[in-house]
Amino acid sequence: MMTDRTRRSFVTAVVSAGALGSAGCLSNVSGRDGSNGSRPAESSPNAVEDANGDVDGDGNETAAERPDLPGERIASFEPLDDWVSMIDAGTLEAATDDPYAGTQSARLRADDAEYAAVYTTNPHGIDLRESNLSLAVKAAEREQLQLTLELLAPDHRNAVALRRTLIGPTDRWVRVDFGTGRVEGEPSLADVREIRLSVRPRGDSTGPVDCRVDDLRAVDRPETGKVLLLFDGTLESHHSVALERLSEHGFAGVEAIIPEAVGETRSGRLTREQLDDLADAGWDLAARPRTGARSLADYAPDEQAELIRRTKAYLETNGFEDGADYFVAPRNVVGPNTMDLVEDHHEGAFRFGGAPNALPVTDPHNLGFFSGAEGDVTKEYVDRAAEFGQLAVLHFEHVGDDGLSERAFADLLEHVDRADVDVVTATELLDHDRN
Repeated sequence: MMTDRTRRSFVTAVVSAGALGSAGCLSNVSGRDGSNGSRPAESSPNAVEDANGDVDGDGNETAAERPDLPGERIASFEPLDDWVSMIDAGTLEAATDDPYAGTQSARLRADDAEYAAVYTTNPHGIDLRESNLSLAVKAAEREQLQLTLELLAPDHRNAVALRRTLIGPTDRWVRVDFGTGRVEGEPSLADVREIRLSVRPRGDSTGPVDCRVDDLRAVDRPETGKVLLLFDGTLESHHSVALERLSEHGFAGVEAIIPEAVGETRSGRLTREQLDDLADAGWDLAARPRTGARSLADYAPDEQAELIRRTKAYLETNGFEDGADYFVAPRNVVGPNTMDLVEDHHEGAFRFGGAPNALPVTDPHNLGFFSGAEGDVTKEYVDRAAEFGQLAVLHFEHVGDDGLSERAFADLLEHVDRADVDVVTATELLDHDRN
């Protein structure tokens, strides 16, 4: 039995799925009926079963009925009887308007507390050794949130903390593919006794925390993790320094192209010919609209659409069709309109996430990156991706004299080369997941 002090001590709190089950394997988790996930285990009183056996209470497609969504649901959030709010960590209630799947989602809210957090327990433990986790999330008003899922395996001294930073969009469902941020003690993921979810403000700490969550899923993680090297800003050092260093290891990167910056050599940008060199070396050239000091979400919807279309068209016209399918968010902020437009025009999208990503991804338009210039922290995240079969997206700006030193960059690439990971481009990553 956990004490109040213990619950406060391990910096997050928790979400877990309505009854995580009575035995130690996923097939016994509440909300599953032993099938392949195509039929919800529970349905509303007015649910209708069609000729294909799909159950839907209101005529809308639910997550459990989408065959393209990987993994198995381990928490349906229907009902919330097995969930408990952490002490001094906000409130938990059912939200029946606009659930992600089924008839309701869970709403976590904190008006006066620093964060909102909930947890659930399973005295018999569940086996998550071969699994990565994802969750549907909908933020109300706060644009920046820090989410943490903690797996106590079997207790708070032996735990794995899964993390993600979200910077928009608000009032819209997105899926979060959680990556491992911290490991405490010697956890045994074969015996997860408690799952916690905490939602904390990022940036401005004033005002309430209000967030909905739904559809916690476990996916079969791959044996080998992946690393993606993302270069932002169309900077000349990506050609003069990074290209050569990556080639020494047989790596290819992803360059975020700002069309208006190409050829601005006085400000240290790539030339058109250098783009060809990157492409010839196997790099993806991805779309990154120029927005100046503003985020894309600050523009009117029609202006956003034009910026996105124009940036992609530049890449396609210049022969970089593969990379044109991928988007890098300017200034990391994504609004609801932005997300719709990006999904219409691109196969995948990158923005700041602050941790690795679960594999296989459940939302390719919400791929999180973290800084490649944080020394030991960056290397630790690479190691976590290797250990847990996850994706580490390393983000670079200046490499060389004006930023990360060439020596530190070379040392990082040596570390990546020694790690048990595959270095992939965006095209290779998502082509593999589709297949």
